Amino acid sequence: MHALSILLSLVLTSQAQEEVSVTQSASEAIPVGVPRWSRELVLEGSLLEVRPPALETALILRIDSASPHGTAWRYDFEYYGLEPGSYDLVQFLRREDGSEITGLEPFTVIVESGLPPGQVLPHQIQAGETPALGGYTKLLWTLGGFWLLGSALWFLSSRQSNGEDADPRASAPRSLAELLAPLVERGMAGELPTAEQAQLELMLIAVWRKRLDLVSADVGEALKTLKAHPEAGPLLLELERWLHSPDASSDLDLTALLKPYHGLSLSDWNEAAAELASAQEAD
Repeated sequence: MHALSILLSLVLTSQAQEEVSVTQSASEAIPVGVPRWSRELVLEGSLLEVRPPALETALILRIDSASPHGTAWRYDFEYYGLEPGSYDLVQFLRREDGSEITGLEPFTVIVESGLPPGQVLPHQIQAGETPALGGYTKLLWTLGGFWLLGSALWFLSSRQSNGEDADPRASAPRSLAELLAPLVERGMAGELPTAEQAQLELMLIAVWRKRLDLVSADVGEALKTLKAHPEAGPLLLELERWLHSPDASSDLDLTALLKPYHGLSLSDWNEAAAELASAQEAD
């Protein structure tokens, strides 16, 4: 019985020395970027987890394993430093149940650099503006404006060449709806070429951006606003369907699509085209 007591004392003493040696090894300096492990570390309280690291954290900590140890938990930690300094691993932990960490002794880790002092560090990355795209988009806007202006002139000349006896001023389109009607009708019938559909979409966006005071807004945000607008949205969405789903059917009719454009005059169309052309010349 006495021998059993002596053996138990030796085992407990060995475990205590092992835990002490683990703690002492954590105070030894480790090089930057080199991982280090601390195993069989017993910490009191509920289960711990690693805090989400900040973007510019100086130390990375990971829990390899955690197992119950009476009222405490036994952990295996892996960590490495990104910058020289002294760090307390407890500051990188939190309770899984959200309770406060109290009563834990600091577990200090020292990280040192193998480089001599006075090293030149790289500059921090600064946020900047996205560079402008090439001239392809500008070219599309310019060609779209000229194409639609040419379409308007062709429409007017074809109406006059039909030999109608009515007053020539009465045969000219009096609203943007009358100008767009043949183009939209061809598009709904699947007879409008893809390039002309894209150019028509660009001009409609220009008209509505000017009318809704979205000229200075970001192009993506402006387009999102226009598609959600009760007047500008229906025809723009229909154009999108022509481009991306030409075989899909539409529940809209020509009258419903052109209704918002009866209140727009040809001057709205011409002003948008002129401003688009002048903007391209300024660039």
